[in-house]
Amino acid sequence: ELPQVSLESLASVVTDPHRRKRAVQLAIITSLVEGRPDDAGSRAVSELARALDVDDQGLRVLDRVAHDRAMLARFDVVRRVQRFVSHNGGPSFVRVALPSLLGLGQDERLAAGYQELAALPAGTLGRGLYDHYRAHDFALPGEKGGLPEVMLFHDVGHVVSGYGVDPQGEIQQAAFQAGFARNDGFVFLLFGILQFHVGLRITPIAQSERGFFDVPRVLQALARGAACKMDFSDHFDFFRYAPESLEPLRSRWGVPALHA
Repeated sequence: ELPQVSLESLASVVTDPHRRKRAVQLAIITSLVEGRPDDAGSRAVSELARALDVDDQGLRVLDRVAHDRAMLARFDVVRRVQRFVSHNGGPSFVRVALPSLLGLGQDERLAAGYQELAALPAGTLGRGLYDHYRAHDFALPGEKGGLPEVMLFHDVGHVVSGYGVDPQGEIQQAAFQAGFARNDGFVFLLFGILQFHVGLRITPIAQSERGFFDVPRVLQALARGAACKMDFSDHFDFFRYAPESLEPLRSRWGVPALHA
């Protein structure tokens, strides 16, 4: 029942470049989560992007998914994650992922630092991270099969946000991550939607899933991440905060409480 709004009228009202980008990204999300993406939806979003003079790489991902080019869509998302990691001073994404997948890249000295977190009191950030890894049978950084430190922000985000590692928890964590990452956080929301809603497997670490985009929960997670004053993906000094109690840290960083 909403009145039709022409793209020209929209462009005349939404003039801020940041808001224009967000409008296009929201349209990409809508096309991905409302049923199966198709050519008509992809073209409509592309027309919106042209009217707002926005060029987001998510447009190409949407087009790939709409035309059953899953492998190309995966490559596009992985390349975008690679650029994110490189921007924040990390190594090649391939160099990051392959050693973990092959069970290589062990570093006893690095692992020892994370294993020592077990001695911290319960309720601290460090102990929370250690328990998170052990409870889910994940290898710590430096252990065989463990993800490198450059990806630590994902699991720190789990601990700070309180979201689980089930598909519903992961897609909310992706949204929380999209909110706190100041440099192209949208890639993580896109990643989460493809992996846990569209059923497009991008990471071999987790199975692909369908239908887990819960609008109120995802929006709440985005809002919580955006409210967070700390970007855990941008040179976050984890061991500086590891001995501190988690609840005061959440308060200091402005993370809203998690409501089920």
